Amino acid sequence: MKIALVGYGKMGKRIDELATRMGHEVAFRISSSSQQTIHDIINVDVAIEFTNPESAVTNLTALAQNGIPTVTGTTGWMNELDTVSAAFEATGTPLFYASNFSVGVFVTRALTEKLATIMNGLPDYAASIDEWHHIHKKDSPSGTALSLAEDVIEHHEAYTSVAPDRAAEDNSELPVKGFREAEVPGTHTVRFESEIDKIEITHEAKSRDGFVLGAIQAAQFAAKQPAGIYTMKDLIKLSI
Repeated sequence: MKIALVGYGKMGKRIDELATRMGHEVAFRISSSSQQTIHDIINVDVAIEFTNPESAVTNLTALAQNGIPTVTGTTGWMNELDTVSAAFEATGTPLFYASNFSVGVFVTRALTEKLATIMNGLPDYAASIDEWHHIHKKDSPSGTALSLAEDVIEHHEAYTSVAPDRAAEDNSELPVKGFREAEVPGTHTVRFESEIDKIEITHEAKSRDGFVLGAIQAAQFAAKQPAGIYTMKDLIKLSI
C-alpha cells in the first residue's frame, strides 16, 4: 500500500515507522514545514490525516478534491462533518473517520452503549465521563470522550446534551471533563454513580501504538472501498 501522511507530528512519525515495518510505502510526508503540499500528492492508495482542528477541514476538502481515499483521526472538527462528507461524496471518494482508532476503545464504546441501556431504568445513578491526555492535546474534552457521551445520550433517555468541562446545569446534561497531564497517551472513564456505589468502564492506553495500528488497518480497509463514509463500525464487527 502506498501512503501519503498529512501531518507529521508524533502520530504521523509513528505511523511512518510501523507502516514501513509492515511493508507499506510512505510516499509523501506533508507537514506545516514541508515544501510539498496536499496538491502535490499523486499515485497513492490512501492518505492518513492527523493534524489539528484548525486545519483539518481544509486538508480533508483538498484530499477530497484530489480524489484521494482518506483516513482521518483528527478531532475537534465534527461540527463540519456534513461539509467534509459532501466534498468526498461529490468526487466519489471514500472517507474513513474516527475519534479513536484503538480496537480497545471501540470495544469500550460498545460496552458503554450496553451499560447505558441497562442503567436507563435506574434513576439513582448519575452518569459522567472523565478523560486524561498529554498536555500537547489541544481539544478538550477529547473527541473520544465526546463520542462516548454520544453513546450514553443515545441509549439513556435521561441525557440529552453534554456539559463539556463544566458542571451540569440540570439532570439532562452529561458532564464530560478533560484533564491534561504530562505524556498520558489517553485514558477514558465512563461512570454511573449513586450514593451507595459506582460502576465504571475505563480504557487506558499504554502507548500510541494501538491508535497507530488501528489507523493503518483503517487505511488498508479504506483503500479498497467504493465511495462512501466509513467508521470503525464498518471495520470491526462485534458479536454483542
